[in-house]
Amino acid sequence: MTATLDAIPSMIDRIRHDLVGLKMPRALEALDHVVRRLEHGELSALEAIVISFPRN
Repeated sequence: MTATLDAIPSMIDRIRHDLVGLKMPRALEALDHVVRRLEHGELSALEAIVISFPRN
């Protein structure tokens, strides 16, 4: 992980908590995969948002 991403675990926990509260199980399931792809530079932040919150 980069130095910037090392400081993010609490932020990821907050996102998990919010996704549970919003009853978004698919986004919750995809979160770790999306974060991993962000860490490897495979996704931009906007792409991660689109993947995490797909249109119905």
